[in-house]
Amino acid sequence: MMFLVTFATVVITTLGSEEPASELVEMVSGHAAMETCHSLIEDAEGIRREGYTAIDKADLIREQAYRVKEEAFEIKEEAYEVKLSSMEARSELENSLVEAMVFIKNQATATSLYVQEIRDSLVSLNNRLDKVEQNIEEKLEEQSARVTQVGTKVEETQLTAETIKSRQQAWISEIRLISLYKVTGANNERDSSDLVVDGQFIHDKHSITGMNTYFHSGTSGTDNKIWIELGGVFMIHKVKIMNIRFCCQERLVGAQIYADEKLIGTVIETKKFYEFFASEDDQPTYASEITLHQPLARLLHILELQVWGKGPFSPEDKF
Repeated sequence: MMFLVTFATVVITTLGSEEPASELVEMVSGHAAMETCHSLIEDAEGIRREGYTAIDKADLIREQAYRVKEEAFEIKEEAYEVKLSSMEARSELENSLVEAMVFIKNQATATSLYVQEIRDSLVSLNNRLDKVEQNIEEKLEEQSARVTQVGTKVEETQLTAETIKSRQQAWISEIRLISLYKVTGANNERDSSDLVVDGQFIHDKHSITGMNTYFHSGTSGTDNKIWIELGGVFMIHKVKIMNIRFCCQERLVGAQIYADEKLIGTVIETKKFYEFFASEDDQPTYASEITLHQPLARLLHILELQVWGKGPFSPEDKF
């Protein structure tokens, strides 16, 4: 047994020193020893191979350990970077929170000031409203008194207006001369057409040069006309024509009188005076212009042309 142990030790040592195995064989004698030696050599070779395999596995495990270590270091570095980022983010968050708190505090302070100003303004506004309300009450009292006075004045004015209206109605209902000094015109004039509305008809002939008071047309052509503009709408009662007195009164025969477009009379005979009634009770005649028209080829001359009527009236207020 000791021999086997010693032999195994020698074999292992020899294998470790890589010396030739033949030297060990020389040291063993006998057939059994040789078999045992060969068996041990094979066992040693197997152990050696297993050792190399274990070494390879150890190297592989060591390489894996190095890789794991490197990965661990990388993870550690990443964790450190994450930690730094977290710390920076935390610091930024803390700074932001601090700034937000400062801003909120400042806003709260400013809001408190604004609220106080608003309260003061409301108090001032309330006082002003009280004064305004008082002034309004005073003004209302004054206005009420004024309204009472105005009502009295309105009643007085209404009475005055009714009085004036009644006087105007009485005035416009009076038949009077409405052609005196009104605007006139003629289409063929020798002596002024204004002479027929001047109210002067005492001179019947040329006793003194230039003192004639009658109208005379320029020529004896047809359609000689003279007209009076009344200056408003009047209810025409009658038109009066004063013929010249010293000669040629027959020249007026054939002349026609118009109230605006309405024919109200025609001269059919020789006379000193003519009266043509224009209105009847059931059918009044309204006009703003009176025209004397001679359609025949004769001179037109008259001493006076008078229009009698009442008014004036508004075109929408005829009665």
